[in-house]
Amino acid sequence: MHAKQNSPHRFIGNVTLVTNYQDSGNTWLNGGLGRFGQGDQDSSVSGLFESNIEYRYRPSSAFQLSTHIQAQGTSNDSSVRSLGVIEWSARYRHDIDFNQALSVKLGQFFLPTSMENIDRFWESPYTISYSSLNSWIGEEFHPIGLDMSYRYHFDSGPELSAAATVFGGNDSMGALLAYRGWTYGRQRTVLGDVLALPELSNLQDGQIFAGQRDDGTKPFGRDLDGRPGYALRSSLALDELNIKLTWVDNRGDTTLLHAEYAWKTRFAMAGLAWRISEGWEFLSEASQGSSEMGAGPGIDIDFYSLYGMFSYRLNDYRISYRYDQFGIDDQDQMDQENNEFGRSHTLALMWQEEDSALRLGAEVLFLKSKRYRVLEGPQVYRDSDSISVSMLAQYTF
Repeated sequence: MHAKQNSPHRFIGNVTLVTNYQDSGNTWLNGGLGRFGQGDQDSSVSGLFESNIEYRYRPSSAFQLSTHIQAQGTSNDSSVRSLGVIEWSARYRHDIDFNQALSVKLGQFFLPTSMENIDRFWESPYTISYSSLNSWIGEEFHPIGLDMSYRYHFDSGPELSAAATVFGGNDSMGALLAYRGWTYGRQRTVLGDVLALPELSNLQDGQIFAGQRDDGTKPFGRDLDGRPGYALRSSLALDELNIKLTWVDNRGDTTLLHAEYAWKTRFAMAGLAWRISEGWEFLSEASQGSSEMGAGPGIDIDFYSLYGMFSYRLNDYRISYRYDQFGIDDQDQMDQENNEFGRSHTLALMWQEEDSALRLGAEVLFLKSKRYRVLEGPQVYRDSDSISVSMLAQYTF
């Protein structure tokens, strides 16, 4: 579904079907503590339907309006909206001269930090499920704000960029990591979504965080504390190498506002993409940060996540191997223990003919993790080794 090439209007879309087997338990999207985005039992087979549509209006080479809408449904229960807006923005680009360009963007959008989610609709051409780091970014961080970037292209080939973003409406970022922990999936949270939280004992009536809304956490919506956050980033692109550095601070005031806590979350990210040869690529990203909430603070965690991925493409096939490691270190003395550690191995095979609209994929993810949570009752939840096997069929129109 494309408009005429000379038209300023353009529609692009895709439809994706994913079938999955997992043995991690009830998905966190249904209030469980399963590590994956699908499944409703200790071990289950489930289906996921996704459709993305982007509308672009580009009256000139300098100005563009765009909106990305997502529809989704699953065979298991899920707290997410079936239809919503993921990104919307107005962008203006000014070419200062042959070597320099300045760009300004206003709206809600993903920052261009990911090394694996490089396809349209923030998709990955490498795997079906995203790394632990980018799974979290898709869930809790595509901010609402103003972004300004500057790029300089050297005559010798390299390109250097620097950018700054001021954003709001993202004060609950960090809640999922603290209450639930790291996970894997394809979730791209829409504006106004309320994501389920597990039935932890400290969220129940009469407990320390009983004032928290009991239907979940809202990553994107009205700004809670009126304090804008900011992000700074830079990148260097060479012929075979791309390096990115990012710093994010949402400047949350850690208090309870409108039945939800503002979390003070800060983290750094570093990414590298290396085209080793015509067929081989190596990708890596690492992030380290902290998040706190409540007086004292009530919750104070340090967190990290990193991955390295080798990918090889031969004709219509791409095979990728990704190693992930993640952890959370509990720093407070008030809340229940939030420590966790995990590592995973992911092997994926993707197939797509040149100029074809159809993509097929298969993936196996083996996860070894340790996590301890006290649930309502109280009951004690502990992690065990788990596996996820996925099949994907995607058609772009």
